[in-house]
Amino acid sequence: MAASLLGKAKSQESPTEESRKLEPKQEKAPKVAYRLPVVDRASLGLRLRTDDVDVEVRPIIAIEGVAGHLINSSRTRHSSFLLLWPGSLRSLTLAHAVGTASLWQSGNKQGLRTMIYPAKANFLHALNHAHLDKSDLVKLALDLYENAQKANPRVTVSFREKDALWLSLNNIKASDAERVHPSLAELIPHFFADSGFEKWQTCDGDMLRHVKSSLKSVKDKRLLGSLATQSLSEPDTAPDAIFALSWRATRQDIRNALRALERARRPDVLLVDLTRALRKKNPGWKANAVMFLECARKAWPVDTPPVVFVSDEPWVRGQLQRQLLKASVKKSDIHTWLSDADVPLYGEICTLGMDGLLESRLPEADKPSAKEIQVAITDTEAAELVAQIEKLSSELAEEQWIRAIEAASSYVETLTALPSSTKMLVAWLGEADVPMAIRQNYAWPVYRSRLEQILNDPTFRKRAALKRIIDRGNALWENYSNGTPLARKLADLIEEHTRGHEKCRVVFTRPTARRLAERYFEEYDGYPEGAGFEVLRDCVKFMVSRELETELKYASGDTLIFAGLDEESLRTLILSDRISSPTYVLLTRRNAAYLKATLRAIDKTAGFDLLRPRVGAVLRQLPEFPAGEEKTIFTRADFVLPTFSFEQGLAATFSDCDEQDNSAWELILDSGITVRRNPHSKLYLYDPSQSHAVTRGFRAVDVSTLEAGDHVFVMSFELRELTESALKAAGAPISNDKHFENDLRKYHDRVGELVAQIPGVTLTDKARSIQRALEEALGDAVNMPAEGTLRSWLDVERFRGRSFEDARPSAPRVEPHFRALAQAIGLDAFEATYFWRVVIQPLRGVRRADGRRVSDAYSDLLLEPESIEVHGRLSHSVVQDLYARAKDNVHLIEAINKPQGGVPSDRSNN
Repeated sequence: MAASLLGKAKSQESPTEESRKLEPKQEKAPKVAYRLPVVDRASLGLRLRTDDVDVEVRPIIAIEGVAGHLINSSRTRHSSFLLLWPGSLRSLTLAHAVGTASLWQSGNKQGLRTMIYPAKANFLHALNHAHLDKSDLVKLALDLYENAQKANPRVTVSFREKDALWLSLNNIKASDAERVHPSLAELIPHFFADSGFEKWQTCDGDMLRHVKSSLKSVKDKRLLGSLATQSLSEPDTAPDAIFALSWRATRQDIRNALRALERARRPDVLLVDLTRALRKKNPGWKANAVMFLECARKAWPVDTPPVVFVSDEPWVRGQLQRQLLKASVKKSDIHTWLSDADVPLYGEICTLGMDGLLESRLPEADKPSAKEIQVAITDTEAAELVAQIEKLSSELAEEQWIRAIEAASSYVETLTALPSSTKMLVAWLGEADVPMAIRQNYAWPVYRSRLEQILNDPTFRKRAALKRIIDRGNALWENYSNGTPLARKLADLIEEHTRGHEKCRVVFTRPTARRLAERYFEEYDGYPEGAGFEVLRDCVKFMVSRELETELKYASGDTLIFAGLDEESLRTLILSDRISSPTYVLLTRRNAAYLKATLRAIDKTAGFDLLRPRVGAVLRQLPEFPAGEEKTIFTRADFVLPTFSFEQGLAATFSDCDEQDNSAWELILDSGITVRRNPHSKLYLYDPSQSHAVTRGFRAVDVSTLEAGDHVFVMSFELRELTESALKAAGAPISNDKHFENDLRKYHDRVGELVAQIPGVTLTDKARSIQRALEEALGDAVNMPAEGTLRSWLDVERFRGRSFEDARPSAPRVEPHFRALAQAIGLDAFEATYFWRVVIQPLRGVRRADGRRVSDAYSDLLLEPESIEVHGRLSHSVVQDLYARAKDNVHLIEAINKPQGGVPSDRSNN
């Protein structure tokens, strides 16, 4: 492999089809140890700003590494495979931008032309939110300016048409000069091929789209517009261009898209994105990747553009290689093109997730120090049961039986990751009003009944083995009623590390897991002398892995306990110097097998040397698994991440739809989510050009005004939980479950307490006193409520003992009235804002599904400008974090289906 790779490195050109046929066959030399050729990282070389232009950021080294490989492959014509770890990236378009900007610095004004597959419709998300400092770009433009009379020695690859585009940034109005900086998406031509491809659309309207309005004169705007419609924005000639092919595109779509570029300058490099973000919800990713490569090889059989594969998990490369091998059986040319070329594997330390941008003032955690990490596996008994189930499954041939038995095995494995008890799980599902159809997915008796049906089938021959499995499952379910082994191990560690002045933080992978643990420990009484959790409450903090980055700033000296691992927590465990020593990691056997297979692969991959102290510390503690088990864990279709998520099963219970509304519009989003909303209801529209404003670019609009191509905010279950947790920490009166009823009862209790303190014997006396205060507060601005209405608002005691359906909120319908009432009775601004958004507004109108109501209320609290009182009670870092996560909940509307035969809106590129 070394001889082959080094021999190819001598040539800058790929061999033609004809020369390949004439090359004599050579005997393979024995494999020898060698070091991979070093590929330099690419540097952006220009300052980069976020939507908040005061914050300067930079790409992480993983982005620079991918960019370096794009440049290297375009020059050497050799393909490569990159493994990003332990983090992952949501999109790779920023790597193209960094590679292109790096070439600008060297005098190449045409940059890279990169074709990315697969891509989502929002592939420009990272580029929309990253802004180049205009003064840096103008300085570069002047340095590379091409005078028609004299060649510029700094320019290595000419493109004079770009000068006017870049130098137009010198003509921005003085009033906007400090605020307006072009986003990368406005500087880099981009094209998108979706399913049903017809032609590549020009991107002339996107070039400096938001900058145009800030130019000094109409003449400048016209000049820029005319330039942008020429060679800068046409797919055949555009420099620096990104060509993104949708993951939904068919083989014919891809063929048509590539055929449309036959006479154009072909891409310099093909970027195949095999990261988690693109594999998720795309079960055919392997076959589709091979299909794309076959189409590319057919479109450009001579001097085919090289390929850079990028993944974030070690097993992906092996699965793709097997898919290529299958293609060779069908005599596909790509097997010769790629497999025989022995595509080298490079590791890139990925220190962040999402878009891969880090504040420039912060150091990058790519050189972690050694830490003591203690690992414990908590489900030994359950693992034995799973082994019995899988052994029985392997001996059966009836597909229906196998499915039922494998479902039981999967349930037992997921149950072991529960940081609570089965008793608490059942209670919580009931209190949260989860429908029975969903609830039964979490109850062993449901799986047991399916196994018993098989047991009673006269044709079934393995009764004794199945009977032992059922009996052992019953015992497990009963034993877990007082806590799973994971929950009990947590209890022991918490007790051990909260003595004296010690404190600990327990990290869960999902918000629901944290909530179930909180409920479990609220009733836990297993400490010495019957002590309950309340004696330790002040020394323990439960948190979710998404909160780690913020929380670790304040966790100095606190012992960390990871209850399971996901991408966020694994990245922190491997990279952060802020974790405690010792840090504890609790895993199920399935998690451990996955983790060991991953770490073994990482330990053998070039590029991860700096991580070996941490990787080795964990790897040495993981047990040996039966031969083949680690290999099997990488090929299981149902196992992508070493985590367990209740949200996958519960997502359908928290409806985000107006299913019963016949007039509702159906919004089809790029993430695969479908949302049904009444056209007169409200959604939050996101406009990145207004991200510097108080609202961070979010504004409420009627659904009836939305069009395909708009970006809308849809609160995820996880963000809802994080928002609720932040509000609760700030003092909002939030209950754990049954939000409708508890929020309403909290409001009645609070108003009752305050009314009791108002001077007056009767409610009428109190109402008259309040009325005078309202008159002073409101004056003649609005119609004053009558005395009887005021008395009704104060009479909350009449709702005690009534059912929820009869307990309507007794409060003003108009916000100015409510604000004045709240001030008059002594409700502070924070409580008033919370109750207005979460209780009064939703419940004074039409009742809606619990999860939908809560999500809408929290969306208002987070995004409405009037919620400034709420933001004032939260720390600045928490508000910033919630807004950042809100942007992660922004989705592109691909199409809108309207009722009664309405014509659906067309899907937009971006």
